Amino acid sequence: MAAFTSPLRVSSERYCRAQEEALHASHTYLCLLTSTRHHLILHNLYHGKGERGPEEVAGMVGLRLPTQPGGKGWEK
Repeated sequence: MAAFTSPLRVSSERYCRAQEEALHASHTYLCLLTSTRHHLILHNLYHGKGERGPEEVAGMVGLRLPTQPGGKGWEK
């Protein structure tokens, strides 16, 4: 009961909302910069290189285009 009857103690530390907001803003900005760098790395790695021919696309997935038996003159 003595804890409830003792006079209030005043501390020099106060809750500073602006400091907490600045910390949150800095963490958010760091996350933005990190995510942007990762996005650029992935974009450069997987971005399309333009139009590809059917033979190249088939080769990318491990297939071959069928050839015409007997040679019709248009296949290589």
